[in-house]
Amino acid sequence: MKHILMLATGGTIASRQTGHGLAPSLTGEELLEFLPALAKICKVVVDNPMSVDSTDMCAADRMKLAHTIWQNYDRYDGFVIAHGTDTLSYTAALLYHVLRNLNKPVILTGSQKPMGEPDSDAERNLLDAFRVACAGYVGVAAVLHGKVIRGNHVVKVHTTAVDAFQSVGAPLAGTVDEQGNVRLKIVPLLGGEPYFVETVDPKIVLMKLVPDLDPTIIDFLSRYPKVIIEGFGSGGIPTRLEKVVQKLIMSGTKVYLTSQCMEGETNLHKYEVGRRAEAIGAISLGHRTTEDAIAAIMCGEI
Repeated sequence: MKHILMLATGGTIASRQTGHGLAPSLTGEELLEFLPALAKICKVVVDNPMSVDSTDMCAADRMKLAHTIWQNYDRYDGFVIAHGTDTLSYTAALLYHVLRNLNKPVILTGSQKPMGEPDSDAERNLLDAFRVACAGYVGVAAVLHGKVIRGNHVVKVHTTAVDAFQSVGAPLAGTVDEQGNVRLKIVPLLGGEPYFVETVDPKIVLMKLVPDLDPTIIDFLSRYPKVIIEGFGSGGIPTRLEKVVQKLIMSGTKVYLTSQCMEGETNLHKYEVGRRAEAIGAISLGHRTTEDAIAAIMCGEI
């Protein structure tokens, strides 16, 4: 029977009502009390590194999780992270880029309703995460509502629905049916020895273009080393903003372009506005999701 380390971080899955709304309350051990069937799946050791609403999580918190996994990598067969859903995709993407060439599973999950509430998705999601962790998947993935999604393609697309996540830019890596049967469609290929990216740089600004954006806002961004501009369609810089963006690039700020569209890719070669943006030094983020792009840039990959 496989040994899994569970990291409990708070989030909706661990929340209870307070006089001021939902807030994390349950420990990892208390979450497991709702899963009597788990004893037949694997042996679990629980760590409670934090108990927060995932809205409050930052790069330091995500790196704390990564360090814990890396320091315990040889002691366990896999890892499950119980996480808030609001920023789960950002954690999945960063762990995907920080924990490289894994030959073991790191599975994130959460829920839209707290554990123990009527019609909660928490019990199924957490059980499914352990099932996938024991089923031969390797690398970072999220398991939610019967979907197995690679860590760099996880996107939350709904605020309240139990089916709140999609695999954007890639097919599902697998599924888990309501009886708990895991069917893996994609198991990432091993790419060499596992290693850990110890240093990340979170000083990145994401700016969404709107049709009448004030150019002086872009001038303000010169204090940041890296800026992602979320543009329209296939990507490009509006003509009236080109000079101020070029000035930003010439000041030493790296400017990356991505699309506001959920699917498809940024292609700066398709339209003249895109080619002009590339000519002044903007960098296309291609098919990456915003979360994946931020993680890759933080790790110095692009």
